Amino acid sequence: MTNHAEETVTVQFETEELNTEEVASVGQETESFEDLNFKPIAATHESKGNGRPGVCSLVNADGNSKRFTISAKVMEQIGFPEQIQIGVNEKGFAVGAKLPNNETCFTLKQSGTKAVVYSSELVKELTSLFDLDFSERTSITFYEVTYLNYKDAVIAVFPLEK
Repeated sequence: MTNHAEETVTVQFETEELNTEEVASVGQETESFEDLNFKPIAATHESKGNGRPGVCSLVNADGNSKRFTISAKVMEQIGFPEQIQIGVNEKGFAVGAKLPNNETCFTLKQSGTKAVVYSSELVKELTSLFDLDFSERTSITFYEVTYLNYKDAVIAVFPLEK
């Protein structure tokens, strides 16, 4: 039988005295909010979105932040694949688990509710092909998607104009 002795350890911390002139006591009446004379800031909030949730986005930020994101709704429609293929034509681009005549796969990572492809080359290629302008922003969100059935799979088609 093992004998375990209890040991009590006392730890003391040094504390600074609270300067009561700088902090009002709880429950102590101070000036009213109006008497403190707060003024509003000049900045305003401008929403760049259209109020609808986006279906995918291209992010073209400096450094290692170039990525393509796909909404949970689109991922559900295309069957939550671990990898996707992307095809382009003159009207937009298509995303699916398997596209015809396409051998290039992009691995998806999860970020919150979205699926993400981290690929600067993909962002550069789509930016160039569709003359996307990131000069005054770091992301472009797309709001339109249609779905096509191809062999036993669903393909998401994102329309855009060159």
